[in-house]
Amino acid sequence: MRGLRASRTQEIIAEIDRHFADPDFSVGQVARRLDLSPRYLQDLLQDTGSSFTERLLECRLQHAMRLLTSEQGDRLKISEIALASGFNEISYFNQRFRRRFGETPTQCRR
Repeated sequence: MRGLRASRTQEIIAEIDRHFADPDFSVGQVARRLDLSPRYLQDLLQDTGSSFTERLLECRLQHAMRLLTSEQGDRLKISEIALASGFNEISYFNQRFRRRFGETPTQCRR
């Protein structure tokens, strides 16, 4: 991608990277902030090979993994890490974490 599409795609990715920890973060919020339609935003991200939801989930899971494997994470409960990473439900966090990394958050911590 080049030009305006590439620039807008980078803006979208930057917004996701900045706000992924907000549990209420949505494609609509990004679209409003960048003055784009939600559909156009989704189309731009599809060109990168992942949807808004997939990219957001990956950011949240990567953040959770960093916390779990850090010294700071040793002092936090798994539920606190999930909430700090933007997840509203601990069971959903555990399910997605296990699917992505092949082990539970507790196993990763050890």
